[in-house]
Amino acid sequence: MTIASKQFLYKVQYLSYFVFRAFLIAIFCLLVLLGIFFAVYFGDLFLNVKTGNYSSPIFNGYVIVSQSMVPTININDAIVVKRETNDKYNIGDIISFFSTEYDKEGIIITHRIIDKRNIDDSTSNYRTKGDNNPVADRKNVTTSNIYGKVFLIIPKLGYVQSFLSQPVHFIICIIIPAIIVIIYDGMRIVGALRRARENY
Repeated sequence: MTIASKQFLYKVQYLSYFVFRAFLIAIFCLLVLLGIFFAVYFGDLFLNVKTGNYSSPIFNGYVIVSQSMVPTININDAIVVKRETNDKYNIGDIISFFSTEYDKEGIIITHRIIDKRNIDDSTSNYRTKGDNNPVADRKNVTTSNIYGKVFLIIPKLGYVQSFLSQPVHFIICIIIPAIIVIIYDGMRIVGALRRARENY
């Protein structure tokens, strides 16, 4: 094997190692974040059920499918909402809520609060509007129908969800990393065998 060939093989091995290591670190960080999220989510659900409090989970995530909040939130952006206690929602907050409008009943809507009227210490009526809508929503939202306030927007994550929702795509996302691992380990073994042969 020529010196140029050895150098090329070394560079390929180093690049493969770097890519594989970066991939593993990214996967590990994602799993840690997901683990924390699910621990908080299910822990909160368990405590709510145990205490007889059937409010929405402390955190929830949704994918936006309409243009009503453009340009603040675009179609296929993912949002994470946090439930606020003691009616701590204010004008200007973006909230996700259960719609009671006749043509949207049962749909989860994400709009901005433009007005608030207190009913008592723990309940209010909120007037909401999409940033991209010309008029406010027809019906007000009560505190009990609010799932939470938007505190994180992840652009275009909905495309990933849509992609992974297809079984073929999900399998591909498993096979490709497996192939990378196999190629990387194969190159390491070949390199080790060549070095051993050269030493003898």
